[in-house]
Amino acid sequence: MATCPKCGKKLRLYHWRPECPACGVNMIYFASNERLLAETEKTEIEHAKFQPRVDRAKAAFFGSPWAIARVVLTALPLPCLMLPLGRVWNQEYVTKVNAVSVYQYLSGQGFGNVFSSALKGDRLSLAAALLLVSAVMILVCLICTVMSLGKHGKARNLILNLIQTGSAMGAAVCFSLTDFGASLPDYTAGAPAWGGFVCIALFAALLVYNLYLAKRGLPVKKTVCYIGGLPSDEYFQYVEQGMSELEIRKKMVEALTKMQDEVRAKAAEAEEKARAEKAEWK
Repeated sequence: MATCPKCGKKLRLYHWRPECPACGVNMIYFASNERLLAETEKTEIEHAKFQPRVDRAKAAFFGSPWAIARVVLTALPLPCLMLPLGRVWNQEYVTKVNAVSVYQYLSGQGFGNVFSSALKGDRLSLAAALLLVSAVMILVCLICTVMSLGKHGKARNLILNLIQTGSAMGAAVCFSLTDFGASLPDYTAGAPAWGGFVCIALFAALLVYNLYLAKRGLPVKKTVCYIGGLPSDEYFQYVEQGMSELEIRKKMVEALTKMQDEVRAKAAEAEEKARAEKAEWK
Protein backbone atom coordinates (compact mmCIF):
# COMPACT_ATOMS: atom_id res chain seq x y z
CA MET A 1 0.00 0.00 0.00
CA ALA A 2 1.31 3.44 -0.99
CA THR A 3 2.08 6.15 1.55
CA CYS A 4 2.59 9.89 1.35
CA PRO A 5 6.31 10.67 0.92
CA LYS A 6 6.02 13.65 3.28
CA CYS A 7 3.74 12.73 6.18
CA GLY A 8 3.60 8.94 5.71
CA LYS A 9 -0.21 8.68 5.58
CA LYS A 10 -1.44 5.42 4.09
CA LEU A 11 -3.28 5.94 0.83
CA ARG A 12 -6.39 4.04 -0.22
CA LEU A 13 -7.59 3.18 -3.70
CA TYR A 14 -10.03 6.07 -3.70
CA HIS A 15 -7.20 8.56 -3.02
CA TRP A 16 -6.62 9.15 -6.72
CA ARG A 17 -5.70 12.82 -6.57
CA PRO A 18 -1.99 13.77 -6.65
CA GLU A 19 -2.43 15.82 -3.43
CA CYS A 20 -2.09 14.06 -0.09
CA PRO A 21 -5.47 14.10 1.79
CA ALA A 22 -3.65 14.70 5.08
CA CYS A 23 -0.96 17.31 4.43
CA GLY A 24 -2.01 18.52 0.98
CA VAL A 25 1.43 18.17 -0.62
CA ASN A 26 1.66 17.26 -4.29
CA MET A 27 3.08 13.75 -4.05
CA ILE A 28 4.23 13.67 -7.69
CA TYR A 29 6.53 16.68 -7.42
CA PHE A 30 7.46 16.34 -3.74
CA ALA A 31 11.26 16.10 -3.43
CA SER A 32 11.45 15.51 -7.19
CA ASN A 33 14.92 17.09 -7.44
CA GLU A 34 16.28 14.84 -4.69
CA ARG A 35 14.75 11.74 -6.28
CA LEU A 36 16.10 12.69 -9.70
CA LEU A 37 19.55 13.25 -8.22
CA ALA A 38 19.45 9.90 -6.42
CA GLU A 39 18.42 8.08 -9.61
CA THR A 40 21.16 9.84 -11.57
CA GLU A 41 23.78 8.86 -8.99
CA LYS A 42 22.52 5.27 -8.98
CA THR A 43 22.88 5.09 -12.76
CA GLU A 44 26.39 6.56 -12.62
CA ILE A 45 27.40 4.12 -9.87
CA GLU A 46 26.17 1.13 -11.90
CA HIS A 47 28.02 2.39 -14.95
CA ALA A 48 31.21 2.92 -12.93
CA LYS A 49 31.01 -0.66 -11.62
CA PHE A 50 30.39 -2.14 -15.08
CA GLN A 51 32.93 -0.10 -17.05
CA PRO A 52 36.01 -2.01 -15.73
CA ARG A 53 34.60 -5.19 -17.30
CA VAL A 54 34.39 -3.44 -20.66
CA ASP A 55 37.94 -2.13 -20.24
CA ARG A 56 39.25 -5.62 -19.45
CA ALA A 57 37.39 -7.13 -22.42
CA LYS A 58 38.88 -4.53 -24.80
CA ALA A 59 42.37 -5.04 -23.37
CA ALA A 60 42.08 -8.83 -23.64
CA PHE A 61 40.91 -8.83 -27.26
CA PHE A 62 42.57 -5.91 -29.06
CA GLY A 63 44.04 -3.62 -26.39
CA SER A 64 47.69 -4.26 -27.34
CA PRO A 65 49.80 -6.09 -29.93
CA TRP A 66 50.22 -8.95 -27.44
CA ALA A 67 46.44 -9.38 -27.22
CA ILE A 68 45.95 -9.17 -30.98
CA ALA A 69 48.67 -11.78 -31.50
CA ARG A 70 46.84 -14.13 -29.14
CA VAL A 71 43.56 -13.68 -31.06
CA VAL A 72 45.33 -14.46 -34.34
CA LEU A 73 47.07 -17.49 -32.82
CA THR A 74 43.77 -18.72 -31.39
CA ALA A 75 41.91 -18.48 -34.70
CA LEU A 76 44.76 -19.68 -36.94
CA PRO A 77 44.12 -23.44 -36.44
CA LEU A 78 40.60 -23.04 -37.85
CA PRO A 79 41.65 -22.67 -41.54
CA CYS A 80 44.43 -25.20 -40.91
CA LEU A 81 41.74 -27.86 -40.43
CA MET A 82 41.35 -27.76 -44.21
CA LEU A 83 44.92 -29.03 -44.60
CA PRO A 84 45.60 -32.77 -44.91
CA LEU A 85 45.21 -33.99 -41.34
CA GLY A 86 45.69 -37.64 -42.22
CA ARG A 87 45.95 -40.18 -45.02
CA VAL A 88 44.27 -43.50 -45.66
CA TRP A 89 45.26 -45.86 -48.45
CA ASN A 90 44.94 -49.26 -49.99
CA GLN A 91 46.95 -50.94 -52.70
CA GLU A 92 45.53 -48.70 -55.45
CA TYR A 93 45.13 -45.13 -54.16
CA VAL A 94 45.68 -42.72 -51.26
CA THR A 95 42.95 -40.45 -49.83
CA LYS A 96 43.70 -37.32 -47.81
CA VAL A 97 41.64 -36.63 -44.67
CA ASN A 98 40.71 -33.12 -43.53
CA ALA A 99 37.89 -31.46 -41.58
CA VAL A 100 35.45 -31.80 -44.48
CA SER A 101 35.96 -35.55 -44.85
CA VAL A 102 35.74 -36.00 -41.08
CA TYR A 103 32.43 -34.13 -41.04
CA GLN A 104 31.16 -36.29 -43.90
CA TYR A 105 32.13 -39.39 -41.93
CA LEU A 106 30.40 -38.10 -38.78
CA SER A 107 27.22 -37.11 -40.61
CA GLY A 108 27.17 -40.32 -42.63
CA GLN A 109 27.58 -42.56 -39.60
CA GLY A 110 25.44 -40.34 -37.39
CA PHE A 111 26.94 -38.21 -34.63
CA GLY A 112 25.23 -40.26 -31.93
CA ASN A 113 26.49 -43.55 -33.37
CA VAL A 114 30.05 -42.23 -33.70
CA PHE A 115 30.17 -41.03 -30.10
CA SER A 116 28.60 -44.27 -28.93
CA SER A 117 31.22 -46.27 -30.83
CA ALA A 118 33.95 -44.03 -29.43
CA LEU A 119 32.82 -44.82 -25.88
CA LYS A 120 32.92 -48.52 -26.75
CA GLY A 121 36.55 -48.23 -27.83
CA ASP A 122 36.36 -47.91 -31.61
CA ARG A 123 39.57 -46.04 -32.39
CA LEU A 124 38.47 -44.42 -35.64
CA SER A 125 35.28 -43.10 -34.03
CA LEU A 126 37.29 -41.93 -31.03
CA ALA A 127 39.73 -40.12 -33.34
CA ALA A 128 36.85 -38.38 -35.15
CA ALA A 129 35.18 -37.40 -31.86
CA LEU A 130 38.41 -36.01 -30.40
CA LEU A 131 39.08 -34.04 -33.58
CA LEU A 132 35.58 -32.58 -33.35
CA VAL A 133 36.21 -31.58 -29.73
CA SER A 134 39.49 -29.85 -30.63
CA ALA A 135 37.79 -28.01 -33.51
CA VAL A 136 34.94 -26.80 -31.29
CA MET A 137 37.47 -25.69 -28.68
CA ILE A 138 38.94 -23.26 -31.22
CA LEU A 139 35.70 -21.26 -31.17
CA VAL A 140 35.30 -21.68 -27.41
CA CYS A 141 38.82 -20.37 -26.77
CA LEU A 142 38.24 -17.47 -29.13
CA ILE A 143 35.05 -16.46 -27.30
CA CYS A 144 36.60 -16.90 -23.85
CA THR A 145 39.54 -14.69 -24.84
CA VAL A 146 37.28 -11.70 -24.17
CA MET A 147 36.96 -12.83 -20.53
CA SER A 148 40.61 -13.77 -20.09
CA LEU A 149 41.36 -10.81 -17.79
CA GLY A 150 38.51 -11.65 -15.45
CA LYS A 151 38.76 -13.32 -12.06
CA HIS A 152 39.20 -16.87 -13.40
CA GLY A 153 40.24 -15.93 -16.93
CA LYS A 154 43.84 -17.11 -16.83
CA ALA A 155 43.00 -20.52 -15.37
CA ARG A 156 40.09 -20.92 -17.79
CA ASN A 157 42.30 -20.21 -20.80
CA LEU A 158 44.94 -22.70 -19.73
CA ILE A 159 42.38 -25.45 -19.04
CA LEU A 160 40.70 -24.92 -22.41
CA ASN A 161 44.08 -24.97 -24.19
CA LEU A 162 45.03 -28.21 -22.43
CA ILE A 163 41.74 -29.81 -23.53
CA GLN A 164 42.27 -28.51 -27.05
CA THR A 165 45.85 -29.76 -27.35
CA GLY A 166 45.14 -33.06 -25.62
CA SER A 167 42.16 -33.78 -27.88
CA ALA A 168 44.19 -33.11 -31.03
CA MET A 169 47.05 -35.32 -29.86
CA GLY A 170 44.62 -38.04 -28.81
CA ALA A 171 42.94 -37.92 -32.23
CA ALA A 172 46.32 -38.37 -33.96
CA VAL A 173 47.26 -41.32 -31.74
CA CYS A 174 43.88 -43.04 -32.16
CA PHE A 175 44.00 -42.54 -35.92
CA SER A 176 47.47 -44.12 -36.05
CA LEU A 177 46.31 -47.18 -34.07
CA THR A 178 43.07 -47.72 -36.00
CA ASP A 179 42.44 -51.11 -37.57
CA PHE A 180 41.22 -49.83 -40.95
CA GLY A 181 40.39 -53.29 -42.20
CA ALA A 182 37.60 -53.46 -39.61
CA SER A 183 36.56 -49.79 -39.46
CA LEU A 184 36.91 -48.85 -43.14
CA PRO A 185 36.94 -51.99 -45.31
CA ASP A 186 37.88 -49.98 -48.43
CA TYR A 187 41.23 -49.02 -46.88
CA THR A 188 44.06 -51.05 -45.42
CA ALA A 189 46.06 -48.47 -43.44
CA GLY A 190 46.24 -44.84 -42.39
CA ALA A 191 48.50 -42.32 -40.68
CA PRO A 192 48.46 -38.68 -39.59
CA ALA A 193 49.57 -36.16 -42.22
CA TRP A 194 51.56 -32.95 -41.94
CA GLY A 195 48.45 -30.76 -41.50
CA GLY A 196 47.57 -32.58 -38.29
CA PHE A 197 51.01 -31.89 -36.86
CA VAL A 198 50.67 -28.21 -37.84
CA CYS A 199 47.39 -27.97 -35.89
CA ILE A 200 48.90 -29.70 -32.85
CA ALA A 201 51.90 -27.36 -33.00
CA LEU A 202 49.60 -24.31 -33.14
CA PHE A 203 47.55 -25.59 -30.18
CA ALA A 204 50.75 -26.15 -28.18
CA ALA A 205 52.06 -22.70 -29.19
CA LEU A 206 48.84 -21.09 -27.96
CA LEU A 207 49.17 -22.93 -24.65
CA VAL A 208 52.75 -21.70 -24.20
CA TYR A 209 51.75 -18.16 -25.22
CA ASN A 210 48.90 -18.08 -22.70
CA LEU A 211 51.31 -19.27 -20.01
CA TYR A 212 53.62 -16.38 -20.96
CA LEU A 213 50.77 -13.84 -20.89
CA ALA A 214 49.56 -15.19 -17.55
CA LYS A 215 52.98 -14.35 -16.12
CA ARG A 216 53.55 -11.12 -18.04
CA GLY A 217 50.04 -9.65 -17.94
CA LEU A 218 48.30 -7.36 -20.41
CA PRO A 219 47.98 -3.58 -20.03
CA VAL A 220 44.46 -2.36 -19.31
CA LYS A 221 43.54 1.18 -20.31
CA LYS A 222 41.16 2.35 -17.61
CA THR A 223 38.24 4.59 -18.52
CA VAL A 224 37.63 7.28 -15.91
CA CYS A 225 33.99 7.39 -14.79
CA TYR A 226 32.43 10.24 -12.83
CA ILE A 227 29.75 10.11 -10.16
CA GLY A 228 28.30 13.55 -9.50
CA GLY A 229 31.47 15.14 -10.84
CA LEU A 230 33.76 13.00 -8.65
CA PRO A 231 36.01 10.32 -10.15
CA SER A 232 34.50 6.92 -9.34
CA ASP A 233 37.58 5.75 -7.39
CA GLU A 234 37.42 8.85 -5.21
CA TYR A 235 33.66 8.42 -4.66
CA PHE A 236 33.96 4.76 -3.63
CA GLN A 237 36.85 5.69 -1.33
CA TYR A 238 34.66 8.24 0.46
CA VAL A 239 31.90 5.65 0.83
CA GLU A 240 34.32 3.08 2.30
CA GLN A 241 35.58 5.69 4.76
CA GLY A 242 32.02 6.12 6.03
CA MET A 243 31.66 9.72 4.88
CA SER A 244 28.10 11.00 5.18
CA GLU A 245 25.94 11.63 2.15
CA LEU A 246 25.84 15.36 2.88
CA GLU A 247 29.64 15.63 2.92
CA ILE A 248 29.89 13.66 -0.32
CA ARG A 249 27.34 15.96 -1.91
CA LYS A 250 29.38 18.98 -0.87
CA LYS A 251 32.45 17.50 -2.55
CA MET A 252 30.34 16.82 -5.64
CA VAL A 253 29.27 20.46 -5.76
CA GLU A 254 32.89 21.56 -5.43
CA ALA A 255 33.98 19.19 -8.22
CA LEU A 256 31.14 20.28 -10.53
CA THR A 257 31.90 23.95 -9.85
CA LYS A 258 35.54 23.39 -10.68
CA MET A 259 34.64 21.59 -13.91
CA GLN A 260 32.27 24.42 -14.84
CA ASP A 261 34.96 27.01 -14.19
CA GLU A 262 37.39 25.07 -16.40
CA VAL A 263 34.84 24.90 -19.20
CA ARG A 264 34.19 28.64 -18.94
CA ALA A 265 37.91 29.37 -18.92
CA LYS A 266 38.45 27.28 -22.05
CA ALA A 267 35.51 28.95 -23.76
CA ALA A 268 36.85 32.41 -22.87
CA GLU A 269 40.31 31.43 -24.11
CA ALA A 270 38.90 30.16 -27.40
CA GLU A 271 36.85 33.34 -27.80
CA GLU A 272 39.88 35.52 -27.10
CA LYS A 273 41.92 33.53 -29.61
CA ALA A 274 39.22 33.96 -32.24
CA ARG A 275 39.13 37.70 -31.63
CA ALA A 276 42.91 37.92 -31.97
CA GLU A 277 42.85 36.02 -35.27
CA LYS A 278 40.03 38.23 -36.53
CA ALA A 279 42.02 41.36 -35.60
CA GLU A 280 45.06 40.06 -37.48
CA TRP A 281 42.99 39.59 -40.64
CA LYS A 282 41.81 43.17 -40.42
